Amino acid sequence: MPDPPMRRPPFLRSRPLLRSGRPRAAARACAVALAAATVALGTSCPGASAGYLDRDARNALVCPAANGFAPMDYVPAGPFRGGATREEVELADYDADIPREPRPPGEFATDAFCIDRFEFPGEGRKPVADVTWLQARVTCELLGRRLCTENEWAKACGGVLGDLYPYGDEFVPGLCNSDVPTEGSYDRTTPGGTYPTCAGPYGTQDLEGNLSEWAEDGPEPGGHGRWVLGGTMWPGVYGRSCQARHAHPQVAPVSGDDGFRCCADAIDPS
Repeated sequence: MPDPPMRRPPFLRSRPLLRSGRPRAAARACAVALAAATVALGTSCPGASAGYLDRDARNALVCPAANGFAPMDYVPAGPFRGGATREEVELADYDADIPREPRPPGEFATDAFCIDRFEFPGEGRKPVADVTWLQARVTCELLGRRLCTENEWAKACGGVLGDLYPYGDEFVPGLCNSDVPTEGSYDRTTPGGTYPTCAGPYGTQDLEGNLSEWAEDGPEPGGHGRWVLGGTMWPGVYGRSCQARHAHPQVAPVSGDDGFRCCADAIDPS
């Protein structure tokens, strides 16, 4: 069955459509060394100092422009560790009516990609919740981006070592908005950027806590349901950490702790 035609969601109708940016020709000499995050001494590159190209300068060269929405963080291609046990993601011990098992620990891989630094709609604004997978997907496409795959999202959160949390492998209270004591307190989300201590290895914030986030893929390729990744404001019945996941239907019902952010293919600077 073909996907329904794209319609601009109500919360996006007052915002301009975006287009993916491309690095200027003058900046390509800087971009060719991005894999090593270095540039030749004497090269005129914005953000370069003593032969080092800083993260924001690199992101600007290989990621789509923010254009009023969340800036994007670059994640290089390559393998990474991922997955966890039920105990590590703190799954509640009961029979759930939806898939929620973490994938077994193993090695995975991604191509180079970019991911929104903040949950939609961006820094200083509370993330949009009560959104279906289809609405999230259409919104990202209207912005010239796409939903993240599970591999991309997990790598941005846990890094190449597959840490359980953006800041490391041990839970630390207060670093993310994940300590709300009462499950169902949907009004306790915080604007993007409130917890700079909740940044992952590539600078991406709030991948743990605040809202769980929709991914492109689901439990069965092409089947019913899509993964919602990460923990929310409370440990809850779906667990928490970069390796936690649970599945919801693509179109309904919505949940007050389901949100999203977008990904995009990294721009080839050559």
